[in-house]
Amino acid sequence: MNPLQQKYQAQIQELADASNRLAELGFVTSQGGNLSMRADENVLLITPTKVPKIQVRFEDICVIDMKGTVLYAKEGRKPTGEWPFHTRIMQRRPDVKGVVHAHPPVLTGFAIAGGDWLRLPFLPEPALEVGPMMLVPYAEPLSDQLAENFDPFLDKSNGFLMENHGAVMVSPEGVMRAIEFLEMMEAAGKSIIVSKILGNAKPIAAPDVANLDNVLRVRNMPMPGTPGVVKSLSDIFVVE
Repeated sequence: MNPLQQKYQAQIQELADASNRLAELGFVTSQGGNLSMRADENVLLITPTKVPKIQVRFEDICVIDMKGTVLYAKEGRKPTGEWPFHTRIMQRRPDVKGVVHAHPPVLTGFAIAGGDWLRLPFLPEPALEVGPMMLVPYAEPLSDQLAENFDPFLDKSNGFLMENHGAVMVSPEGVMRAIEFLEMMEAAGKSIIVSKILGNAKPIAAPDVANLDNVLRVRNMPMPGTPGVVKSLSDIFVVE
C-alpha cells in the first residue's frame, strides 16, 4: 500500500463507498459524475476519470493537492478532469469536507430549464440544510472557467445547479452527507413538479422563512453556505 493510501485509508474507503452509493441511487450514468473529499488542509482525495462510479474501488482513488498536482494515482488511473472546480470550492470553502457532482434526472432537468425554482423555499428541511440551489452559468466541462463560475455563489448555499450540466453538493460533514443532500433535493424537485402539475406550487411565505432561523438556533445548526457569511435565510432565498 502506498504511504498516502495508508495515511488516509479510512477516508479513501469512505470516498470509494460514496462513489458506489451515488451510482446505486441512479444519480450518475456511464462514467459521469465525480466526488472529492478533503483529507488534510491541502490534500484532496478524488475519483478517477473514465471509471464508472459503481466500479470505483479503494485502489482507484487518486490523491492531489489544491493545485491539482497528482500526489498519488495507481498505474492507469488519473484524477477526474473536473478537478479544477473541486479544488476551487475547497479553497474558497475551508469548511467543506466533501464535494459531489452528479446528474440526478430531476435536478438536471431543473439545470436545463434554468430559472429560480430551486432558489425558492418550498420545504423546510432543504431550506435549512442545503439552502437555495444556485444556478451556475454554463461553461465548458473540465475548464477553469467552469470552476470560476462558482465563485459568486459559494458563500450562500451548499447546493448548486450547473446550467445544462448537472448538480453539485458540498458538505462540511463529508461526502456521504453531500449525497444525502442530493437525495433531499432530488425528492424536493419531484414534489415541486407535482405541485406545478396540480396548479399551485406555493413556496413558504417570507415571514415563515425568517422564522426558520429560530429552528437553526434551536437545533444548533449552521446557516447554509460559508460560516459567518449568511445571517438569515431571508438573505439568500427568493421569497414573496
